[in-house]
Amino acid sequence: MYLRLLRESPASTQILFTAMVILICGIVVIGLGFIAGLMIFGMGMSGMQAALSDLSSPQSLSLLKYFQIIQSIGLFIIPPVIIAYYLDGKPSVYLKYKTFPFFKSILIVIAIIYFADPLINWLTELNSKLILPQWMNGVQTWMQDSEDQADKITKAFLATQSISDLLLNLFMIGLLPAVGEELLFRGVVQQLFKKLTKNAHAAIWISAAIFSALHVQFFGFLPRMVLGAMFGYMLEWSGTLWLPIIAHFVNNATAVIAYYLAEKGIIGSDIEKIGTPSNGTSYLVLVSLICLFIFFRMLYKNREGREISVT
Repeated sequence: MYLRLLRESPASTQILFTAMVILICGIVVIGLGFIAGLMIFGMGMSGMQAALSDLSSPQSLSLLKYFQIIQSIGLFIIPPVIIAYYLDGKPSVYLKYKTFPFFKSILIVIAIIYFADPLINWLTELNSKLILPQWMNGVQTWMQDSEDQADKITKAFLATQSISDLLLNLFMIGLLPAVGEELLFRGVVQQLFKKLTKNAHAAIWISAAIFSALHVQFFGFLPRMVLGAMFGYMLEWSGTLWLPIIAHFVNNATAVIAYYLAEKGIIGSDIEKIGTPSNGTSYLVLVSLICLFIFFRMLYKNREGREISVT
């Protein structure tokens, strides 16, 4: 009876239920992960806390990567499946991963990710110049400190010594976030806000804003929100979660591989400046917008015969 009441309840109630499940799962899984980490790494609690604040130690990096993986599973992968079961009974249907797109649609979303690069780089540079009013100096300092810390951790994660490190990064930074974040933000959050607002566009942009805000990287909020909206339209116009998952993975994996190649001196380190005024290639933003319009139109028109059932 309670299950039926939950499934028939208003979107606002289901959103509160979703937040509760995420919170409980996060506490339980991360707590269990912490206990397991004490045994796996052979550290006491004080030693683990000290290690987590030292990015220069290989053991500390291993510990940080371990907790990053645990967090991805506990906050983004397990909760959506539980939520989908309670709200619908069929997670594969509710989360829209029961069907797989045609190869043409996959090629289109991969093209979208690469042709969006100048636009995303331009938005990143624009967002990085955000300056709050004088009376919000404290907030500005806090935002900058948070951004600097996140940047240090990201660079520490991306630094690789071997192919095995690269493969681990592709799994940890590429695959897990692509699957988990799309399950949660597009599979659950976007659908709930669509039910709440009765408007697909509003749901896409609200879930994209939440997706970006929860990364707690304020000077990258705008480009990340635009990327989230792109993933949202991929789901809305295809009906399958696999397209945003694939696009998200391509985006993250490309960044991991590009950093690895730049670190080895194979490519230039200014690749992330393509399309920005500082690189002198702002004109590419217009090319990017035109191409994105074309590719999204192709995706929209291709929606009718899009899916192959996956059992």
